[in-house]
Amino acid sequence: MANPANLTITPLAANGAVLQPAVQTLDTNGNIEIVGVGSMTDRLIIEAINTDNAAATLTFQAGDNPPSHRPIPLVVALAATGDGGGADKKIIGPFEAARFVKADGNMDVTLDGTTPTVTLRIYRLPKQV
Repeated sequence: MANPANLTITPLAANGAVLQPAVQTLDTNGNIEIVGVGSMTDRLIIEAINTDNAAATLTFQAGDNPPSHRPIPLVVALAATGDGGGADKKIIGPFEAARFVKADGNMDVTLDGTTPTVTLRIYRLPKQV
């Protein structure tokens, strides 16, 4: 299986509910783009689950300058799940636009690992009501 060409965001509704989106599975080392981030990274939340028996790393790359002026990536380690089942689960974000957004309004994440299988769900929180 190959990684999706890009990752999509599920917007959450204020004072409402949305269906839980299907997971977006990453299983190949490399860079994947989160599209449509724009300047709203402060409302972006990512659920990451390592479902493999090997450790994996997600690196949220620093954005372009401009708009990003802080070239510091965010590295998130996901532990191996082990033979006993279970999974390493992380909630990541919100993010600082000045650190992660590229000039095209998108954001890059890189997957690294021996045999990685990481599932993601990406949410955008609504504006304050």
